[in-house]
Amino acid sequence: KYPDRFHYGLVPKSNMEMLDEGLLMGDVIMLWRIGFNNFSNKTVIPAYFEYKYGINSDESIQKLQDKKYVTVDSLKDSLDLYNAAELKRLLKAKALKVGGNKKTLLDRVSEHYDESELENKLDEKRFVITESGKEILKKYDSLIQKHGPKGS
Repeated sequence: KYPDRFHYGLVPKSNMEMLDEGLLMGDVIMLWRIGFNNFSNKTVIPAYFEYKYGINSDESIQKLQDKKYVTVDSLKDSLDLYNAAELKRLLKAKALKVGGNKKTLLDRVSEHYDESELENKLDEKRFVITESGKEILKKYDSLIQKHGPKGS
């Protein structure tokens, strides 16, 4: 699709070997990236997951959810993903004070909105690694060290 943009060539066979849990190396790297705590259903996922690891990122995230390695946070717990202008918009909708720093705005939105109200106004939710997901990261730390920290 973008051969001039990627220097990887064919996906290395070692990246395509199925791990004990039915995961590919790319799934583990995806899990590791989700662990940065800023990965949401709106995150643009780098194309190298397909070209370097041979995985479809949407399918990988779904697999991680199905295996209970990743869950989706509530909108209230994902509010910090939103910028101050978006938080102020929510506050203005209820004629609430819009002054203060981001933490103050977050607290005020949390206090005055319940989850169902937020569902009508927001749609970005954070992915979170579960305890069993953290165990996978521990188990495959050496593979992550080899692939991940260098920027993949």
